Amino acid sequence: MNLLATELSNLGFLRVSGADAAEFLQNLTSNDVRHLDDSTAQHSSLCSPKGRMLASFLLFRMGGDYILLLPAEMVEKVKKRLSMYILRSKVSIEEATLAATGVSGTGFPQGLPEKRLEVGKTSSGIAIRLSESRILFVSESGEGSAENKTFGTADLPYWERLEILEGIPTIFPETEGLFVPQMVNFELIGGVSFQKGCYPGQEVVTRTHFLGKVKRRMVLAHVDSAIPPSPGEEIYCGEDATGTVARCAADPRGGHDLLAVIQMENREGDLHLKSGDKLTLLQMPYSLP
Repeated sequence: MNLLATELSNLGFLRVSGADAAEFLQNLTSNDVRHLDDSTAQHSSLCSPKGRMLASFLLFRMGGDYILLLPAEMVEKVKKRLSMYILRSKVSIEEATLAATGVSGTGFPQGLPEKRLEVGKTSSGIAIRLSESRILFVSESGEGSAENKTFGTADLPYWERLEILEGIPTIFPETEGLFVPQMVNFELIGGVSFQKGCYPGQEVVTRTHFLGKVKRRMVLAHVDSAIPPSPGEEIYCGEDATGTVARCAADPRGGHDLLAVIQMENREGDLHLKSGDKLTLLQMPYSLP
């Protein structure tokens, strides 16, 4: 067993509860909430009427309620956005006091979820299989999961880099409203349903899907810079801006790995930051259309 636990203090939770919670979220999010039960989780998002992502999150059920897991700095923004739509719905939206621990590596104990985005119960909460090498433990008590107390530890940048290498995007305040879901490959990781009914931005997202190739896509890259590129920072091809940093984490061997949304026609060009530091594109973990 070679497993490392990371306390995910950078994340926050929103709890959506009430008799109308499922229908409420179904009418607002990019994924199909009808397919969600106690044994599954899903990537999902909130979009503007123009189809631009205002937030991304992992959505799952816990204690009969719906839980949104997202960057801590986005919690209040998303709560305010969702609350605008409550009206007469029997729905309550509140910040949840939960603890998230990410465990990564090989040799997970038996009895934990095995399929991607499968959810299982633990002694103190739930476990969500994120990938072959990562499981997320969520504790209702806020004291952490007993299952991971015997593992080694890894810092937050280590976990964030694993997410980046898996091509998982996150919307931060700096990138709010910049991307249609397809630009960050959100449909490729199962974050968009094209069969569900209307939600804000649905017409734009669906039209983008059925009209053909997306001009901008998220790619994985490495940059040999001592200073980490920030989400929202521009990327250039020659002298022209051609893309935007989505997220970034330090590479323990030096430099930084990042996810960036770029004009695909410039994929083979001279990509660099404003500082002049050059980007080297890496192999994505999934195929781009």
